[in-house]
Amino acid sequence: MRIAHALASAGLGSRRKCEVFVANGAISVNGEVVRDLGRQVDFKQDTIRYRNKVLQAAPHVYYILNKPEGYVVTAQDIHAKKTVFELLPHQLVNQTRQSSTNRVRVFPVGRLDKDSSGLLLMTNDGELANRLIHPRFHVEKWYEVKLNRAWMPQDRNKILNGFHSYDGILKIEDIRPISTRALLVELREGKKRQIRRVFKHFGYEVVYLNRISFGPLKLGKLGLGQGRFLTSVEAKELRKAVNVDVA
Repeated sequence: MRIAHALASAGLGSRRKCEVFVANGAISVNGEVVRDLGRQVDFKQDTIRYRNKVLQAAPHVYYILNKPEGYVVTAQDIHAKKTVFELLPHQLVNQTRQSSTNRVRVFPVGRLDKDSSGLLLMTNDGELANRLIHPRFHVEKWYEVKLNRAWMPQDRNKILNGFHSYDGILKIEDIRPISTRALLVELREGKKRQIRRVFKHFGYEVVYLNRISFGPLKLGKLGLGQGRFLTSVEAKELRKAVNVDVA
């Protein structure tokens, strides 16, 4: 893997921050200072040091959280009063904080805006994260949606066909009515506030949005603000869903 990716997987910081470390000459590989961001490294074959400290790849961690409304997903928002990182167990930290002994940096996979709730995956597995959010892998995500007015079945095909916006075509993959104003909605990509924007374009306001599944992962009975680590079986199934080596 590229050197910045390797450094990030070892918990040194975000990939961008690790690129700065490389450019500043703070990283050596097999005793040689490396400044080439294209350098390929392997923790099994190479000795990688940051300021003479030997780095090791952190084990992959997979943690699912039932995000409540009012919490932002990014740690970069300096104006945010509450972030999802406050809800994580002590041994997990966000990717921007300084490293701590026996603590693992994780980052959120995909978007879930402040006003939405539901299943959020936190991990340090960059390869898996990239595949889960890439449209090419068609990972389905299901949401419970409540509207401000009655759902009109004749709008279904228009919403499924989508429309052009500044960031590409906005559409929804599937809609399954639950009641007069409640729907189950499927996405396979995640543009910013996509569901809300789609329904607003067709004259609706989304008043409640809750993600209940992400690929093979299900929210189940996990309470608001609660989380848990995936079992090894769940982690393998998740990686298998996007063709990541499960060996």
